[in-house]
Amino acid sequence: MHTNHSLRNGTSFLALAALMIILLTQLAGCSEDSNTPESNINTAPILPDSQQLVFDFGFFESAQGLEKSDGEYDHFLNAYLRSVVLDVMAHLVLAAPVQAFSAAVHTVPVADPDGTWVWTYLWTHGSLEATVVLRGLPAGDVVEWELSLIPQGYEQEVLWFFGTSSENGEEGQWSFHDLDDPAYPISGEISWGVQGEGHFLNFLSHDEGQEGDQLRFIDQDPNFSIEFTLGDGGESSFIRWNASGSGSLRVPDYNEGIEACWDEYQMNTLCP
Repeated sequence: MHTNHSLRNGTSFLALAALMIILLTQLAGCSEDSNTPESNINTAPILPDSQQLVFDFGFFESAQGLEKSDGEYDHFLNAYLRSVVLDVMAHLVLAAPVQAFSAAVHTVPVADPDGTWVWTYLWTHGSLEATVVLRGLPAGDVVEWELSLIPQGYEQEVLWFFGTSSENGEEGQWSFHDLDDPAYPISGEISWGVQGEGHFLNFLSHDEGQEGDQLRFIDQDPNFSIEFTLGDGGESSFIRWNASGSGSLRVPDYNEGIEACWDEYQMNTLCP
């Protein structure tokens, strides 16, 4: 079933291709035991917190007003311009599915006989009006998730994304179907979890031509980073910063591909 409603911005990871172009060229300046464990059969699974799928780029807001400087802030400004693009692309990729999933918090789930919990509710996104059917099945130490849409005027469900999360929702992985392609191929996946003393959010593309491209956000407060890696094994790029104000970036098309650093006042400095 083809929905005739575009969810491309929310479901397709072609956005990563556009991101790659901008980053690299345009800124040269389940359990095997049981599906229904007795300990979980009477308790709905925890919905993962949607805030885990949102990355805070607020650090770079301080770059506003520095554009007319005499060059002493160039490294920070270059990172700022790229962060603006990253922020937009992350929103394009995640806004719709995160919004659809997070709306479940306002709905009381119903338990099916097989142990699956079902959230059913109406959802509007732009011109699209649909019924969301979210299923969560506790399976050992994970929860198996499926989120389907029934667009207004249709009766058949179409599976949008599926995957698993840990029981507490702090780790997980979802794979997305491209609903604008009648074949509904897997266009990409997101994963989130714990890394060291912080958290990560990872985008992995399965789109043709961008297979394996990854965009990774890491929050290890007070240290943060954005990493982009090409699926063909090319050189990775990164932007890193510390809550103190200092940071660095390394991208092939800036500073001859050498890491460029700024200090706590966002002024150019030598890298340690």
